[in-house]
Amino acid sequence: MNEQQNCAPAALVLHDVAPRTQARCMALLAALAPWITPQGPMPVTLLVVPRYHGDTPLAEHAAFRAWLDARIALGDEVVLHGFYHADNRPVRSPVDWVRRRVYTLEGEFAQLGAPEATNLLHQGQADLAACGWSARGFVAPAWLTSAGSIAALTPLGFDWYASRTGLINLKTGQETAATSLVWSVRAAWRRRLSQIYNTRLLARLLRPEQANTPIRLGLHPVDADWPEAVRFWQDALTAVLTHRPCAIKSALVLGRIHGA
Repeated sequence: MNEQQNCAPAALVLHDVAPRTQARCMALLAALAPWITPQGPMPVTLLVVPRYHGDTPLAEHAAFRAWLDARIALGDEVVLHGFYHADNRPVRSPVDWVRRRVYTLEGEFAQLGAPEATNLLHQGQADLAACGWSARGFVAPAWLTSAGSIAALTPLGFDWYASRTGLINLKTGQETAATSLVWSVRAAWRRRLSQIYNTRLLARLLRPEQANTPIRLGLHPVDADWPEAVRFWQDALTAVLTHRPCAIKSALVLGRIHGA
């Protein structure tokens, strides 16, 4: 515990949480439970997508609502994660093509102006509110957040948003550097590179000189389909929880570290 108290926290983050992905979300969290529970309850930041790929509103999915209510009762937090989580807009440049077609296919908020972003964010808040939930933070799919999207956040009451490399407090403008480990599993070569890259990154983040850098463990529901990804997250949790206290993402930005 003394070692944990002297280190920045780690956050366990589950992306793409939606009725369509619920079974995989539950399977992945169940696979990780034996690695989490010996340390005490570890809160999870749940990145919820209101209308995942055109699905119906969350309020119409009773089983999903009951599951998420139970997770929230355990200390998990809800964060808004896009609205449709789909990127159907044309790309504008070669760099844009790499960001939105090679790096990811999920740049829903990558090119939005403030009016369009405001509309989607407001709809997302309304969908959450219909279930009795609210979100202090926003994480764009693949962390691709346009300037217009960022401008829309504060007027709607959000406290923070996430980038690929950190968490930004919208009230102060301060960015908390927080490196994220994340797998890409949609091709064999991506899984192999994810294994190599994340193993090396985790080893570096656990060095003493990195003790003040928060760590984000970025899970995706589809990770549950790949044993090598599940094993990596199990090993990562064992290593991280030996050295770090745990926190929800909002706590990384606003304080209140769990277990410290």
